[in-house]
Amino acid sequence: MTPYASFPYFLFLLYPAAVLMVLGFTGRLRTGAVLALSAAVLGIQFWNPTGDTAAGLRQLEYLAAYVLWSLALIYWLQRRPADRRAYYAAIGLALLPLAVVKVLESHTPAAGLPAGLVDTVGFLGISYMTFRVIDVLILVHDQVLEGTPRLGELLAYLLFFPTISAGPIDRYRRFVADLRAGPGNYAAHVEKAIHRTAQGFLYKYVFAYLIYQYALAPVAASHTLGGDVIYMYAYSLYLFFDFAGYTAFAIGAGHLLGIDVPENFAAPFLSPTFRAMWNRWNMTLSFWFRDHIYMRFVLGATKRRWFRGNRHTASYLGFLITMTLMGFWHGFAWNYIVYGLFQGGMLVGYDFLGRWNRRTQRLRLPAGFAKAASILITANLFCFSLLIFSGHLFT
Repeated sequence: MTPYASFPYFLFLLYPAAVLMVLGFTGRLRTGAVLALSAAVLGIQFWNPTGDTAAGLRQLEYLAAYVLWSLALIYWLQRRPADRRAYYAAIGLALLPLAVVKVLESHTPAAGLPAGLVDTVGFLGISYMTFRVIDVLILVHDQVLEGTPRLGELLAYLLFFPTISAGPIDRYRRFVADLRAGPGNYAAHVEKAIHRTAQGFLYKYVFAYLIYQYALAPVAASHTLGGDVIYMYAYSLYLFFDFAGYTAFAIGAGHLLGIDVPENFAAPFLSPTFRAMWNRWNMTLSFWFRDHIYMRFVLGATKRRWFRGNRHTASYLGFLITMTLMGFWHGFAWNYIVYGLFQGGMLVGYDFLGRWNRRTQRLRLPAGFAKAASILITANLFCFSLLIFSGHLFT
C-alpha cells in the first residue's frame, strides 16, 4: 500500500489510530509504543496484502537491511567522530544504496540492464530515510549529541511511518526532543490530527483531483505553445495541492503519535524572490540542503579562502552546487538535472540583481507595485521550473 494514495489506506490506519488514542489518553504513548506502532504499520504496508506480496516482502527485506546498515554506520562513526576519513566513508556508504536505486531508475534498455531491474531493489522511502541517516551522521561527526544515540530513539526516528515515504524531512534532535517530552495534551494532538487530515482530503482529493481531471490531463499530450502554458500552470497547482495534501496527512498522522511533524509549505506562490520561495516550498528539504550542503560549503570556502577576489563567489557557487545536487536527488534524468541548474541560476540571478539595484537604484518603483511585480515574476519563473521538472518539455 502506498501511504495516503487511496481510501483503503485510510481505512487501514483506523486500527493503529485507535490503539494510539488509547495509549495517548492513558499516558502510555512513549518511545517504545511509537517504535512498535511504526514497525507494525510499515510491516503491513510493505507486505501489501492487496497487491504483489512477493514484491512487498522484498521491499521489506531491503528496508530491514538498510536500517541495520545505517545503524552499523552510525555506531561505527560514534566510536571515532573526529576522524574525517571515517566520516566521509560513512556518508558515502549511507548514500550508496540510494545512488544504486537512482541509477537503476534512470536506466534504459540500451544501457544493457534488464527491464524491471529497478523494481527488485530499494524500498519506498529510501530517499527520505537516507537523509535521516545522514542527518544523524553529521550530528555525530559534529559531536553535538549528548552521548551515544539511544537505539530505541534512533529506530523510532528512522522508522517513523507517517513521513517515511515522502517526508516532511524531520531532524533527529528535534524529533527526539518531542519523543522524550511525550505528547503532553493529547486531546490537542487529536484535534490537530483531525484538522490536518481534513485539509489533506480537501487538497489532494478535491483540488488536486479537479486540476488534474479538467486542466492537466486534457493538455498532457499537447505540445503547442498554448498547451504547454496551460500544462505549466496546471502542473504547478496540481503538484502543490497534491504534495501539500500529502504533507497534511503526514502531519496529522504524526500528531496521533504525539509528534509535531514540521511544516513543508507556507504560501509559496506569494514569495517575492527565489530565496523566499525556498523558505516556503518543500521547506524541510530546502532547509536540509541549506544547512548540510550550502552553509558547510560557504563556511569551508570562506575559512580556507578559496575565493579571494569576490566574497559572493562562494555563495553563488554554493547555490549552484546545492540546487544541482537537489536535482540529482530527485533522479538522474535530464529534467531533474536541468531543473536543479535552473533553480541555482535563479538564486544567483536574484541575488546579483538585488545587490546591483541597491547599489545603483536603477529600478525605483513604488513599494507596493514593486512587491506585487516581484511576486508575479517569481511565481511565473518558478512555475516554469516545475514545467522543466515535470519532463513535459523533454518528451
